Amino acid sequence: MRHGTDYRVLPFSDDTSAVLITGNHRLLLAPADTARRLEAGVDGLLPAERLAWDRLRAGAGIGEETNRSTLSQSALSDGADFAVNVNLTNVCNLACTYCFAEGGDYGRITEAMGEHSIAWIFDFIDANTAPGQRVRFEFFGGEPLANFSVIEKICERARGIAERDGTEFVHRISTNLTLMPAGVEDLFRRFGFIVSVSLDGGREVQDANRPSKNGKGSYDRIVRNLRRLREACGEDVTLVARMTIATAEPSLRDNVHDLWSLDLFDYFQIYPGVYPVEQGTKVPIALTLGDRKLSEPQGITYINHFLQPGIVEQFKDFLVHYPELFAAGNRFKGVLEYERTVQMVTEGATALAFCSGGRTYYTHSPDGSVSPCHRLVGDESFDVGTGAEGITRPHPEWRRTVDEHPVCGGCWARYLCGGGCRQENHVASGDVNVLNNESCQYQLMLAEEVIKMLAASGAQYRGRSRTRYDDLFVSCGRPVVPNDRPAADLAADYGPFRVLC
Repeated sequence: MRHGTDYRVLPFSDDTSAVLITGNHRLLLAPADTARRLEAGVDGLLPAERLAWDRLRAGAGIGEETNRSTLSQSALSDGADFAVNVNLTNVCNLACTYCFAEGGDYGRITEAMGEHSIAWIFDFIDANTAPGQRVRFEFFGGEPLANFSVIEKICERARGIAERDGTEFVHRISTNLTLMPAGVEDLFRRFGFIVSVSLDGGREVQDANRPSKNGKGSYDRIVRNLRRLREACGEDVTLVARMTIATAEPSLRDNVHDLWSLDLFDYFQIYPGVYPVEQGTKVPIALTLGDRKLSEPQGITYINHFLQPGIVEQFKDFLVHYPELFAAGNRFKGVLEYERTVQMVTEGATALAFCSGGRTYYTHSPDGSVSPCHRLVGDESFDVGTGAEGITRPHPEWRRTVDEHPVCGGCWARYLCGGGCRQENHVASGDVNVLNNESCQYQLMLAEEVIKMLAASGAQYRGRSRTRYDDLFVSCGRPVVPNDRPAADLAADYGPFRVLC
């Protein structure tokens, strides 16, 4: 077994390190001296340590490849709902500084989705879902609530199908929640909506990052509407804060705490801001990914905010203190990306891909196009079909497994990450399969820091229920399935090693 490929040593205190086993996501604890020897290779262990390691192979499955076999035997329909991203409109009333959709129209969408598209969407679902598979709607835009009537009609049609044949539908919307059309509270309550709200932090940060197009701030209006929605719907809706972090001050901890203290959100999503600069500099060309000329990779590189000096330290500090957010009296249930990673380790599960794009997730747009990725709607070369005809072009580049990738296939985190974001690869290199180094570094840092946080946490945190993550579109619907690793005796004596999960 090779360090960096088959396992990874992650020191998290002066005297203890975590050891993640790639093949089945077992997490071990080891004294720092033992871990340093293991980092150099299994053959570097002392004789007693090597005997304990061999006992781990027999008693905890160290060396087994349940993740690899789970991935190789999986079907495209495994691990995630069949998801339809409904791109409802080109209209958006905010002017977010890092918008990848060119203000909502992707440089291509010129109208709102009409009612004629509804039949196409349900025909697409009927043609492409596996028997018994759940269907999740992702209402998107622009600002999707600017086309509320089509949302209503899709929901009502889905209800009729559910009553007729038992198909289960999940309804989720990504919105800035500055609009509250008549009837929205009732619809969200009746259909149990997951409402993902674009809110980056407190008033200072939100108004700077996501101002209205008239230049006014958006924070006060959004929070007012959040309170209104929570009061009207109670626990019948799930509220998610979708945070994009692109500033050094206030800090990441402060931004999260500002929203956490509202006690309105069930979950958080935390994304690093990404912006383009000229190669060899750190100076932004523009704080948007929507300008078409910036999609050309020549002379342009993309900077991930969480990899910048000072911000790396903020990120690591936040993960150390993260379990403190699970406080009595606050409805907070977790940061989705962190909790999904924790779930794969504590429960034994495998990511089948980085996202569900081109597998069980497609975007339908008002112009009739079908794309495997909502971020690539503006690029016609990525279209894989039309609403009227369904899927008309094969797209195997979206279905390549992590084990088939020449770089990712040798990475210790491959069954946590799934192989990297193809859209981020494309904007950096022009090729969906050539890794975006910044994105790769961030995913590795996220995995490392979450695992160290988990290793340092108590049994109460480790034992939390994580049953809802299939509903919540974590990491663009990353497909995750149990790896069926054999049960291990956590109390067994493995010398200097301890099996944590």
